[in-house]
Amino acid sequence: MDFLIFVVSMGALIYGAEFIIQQSEKIALHYNISHFVIGATLIALGTSLPEMAVSMSASMKGSGDIAVANVIGSTIFNIAMVLGAVFLLAKKITPDRDLFAKDSAWSLFPILVFILMAIDGKLNVVDGILFLCLMGAYLLFLIGSNQVDDIDEELAKEKFAWPKTLALLIVGFVFVVVGADFAIDSAGNIARSFGISEWVIGLFLVAFGISLPELTISIKSALNNNA
Repeated sequence: MDFLIFVVSMGALIYGAEFIIQQSEKIALHYNISHFVIGATLIALGTSLPEMAVSMSASMKGSGDIAVANVIGSTIFNIAMVLGAVFLLAKKITPDRDLFAKDSAWSLFPILVFILMAIDGKLNVVDGILFLCLMGAYLLFLIGSNQVDDIDEELAKEKFAWPKTLALLIVGFVFVVVGADFAIDSAGNIARSFGISEWVIGLFLVAFGISLPELTISIKSALNNNA
């Protein structure tokens, strides 16, 4: 029964994230924000909501191993599996933005900071505040370096329906939060029934399932030559 609950809850997480991604992208495109900024902020946040929801739920329930292992496992899957799939499927990747010069440090620095923080085997509120500050700094950096794409004339003519967009965003957030709650409970039960540590469950089972939104979005973009 726990396996069924886990699969359904992961489906709710992914489905909810998809709602949030689609509506966030509509908002961004409506206001003519560049595709890179959309991907690096709204879509990245939308696909990361399952990880964040699961880790927060696990932390509040005292399952610290699942909370941290989920983040580490998702990072590994995103870099190795998702990027590997994109490079394999995309015929040619030629982004307009100089990713190495502008964004590589922002990718590597949080990982280095996390390693330094984890040396003593403890993570606390101060560490969390520091990471949030890093996220805020990166968002400001992206906004300041936004390169506006060509205006989508058809989208500009389309009447933007905020009520519908907000309703779908709320539905997406509900799916993500509720799915995360059930995913943690079922994953913990699975770990205990097989005598497996919560760390292993979080690192592989939960992290792999939650990385599916990133994998799906990236593969779709690669096949559409929008990598």
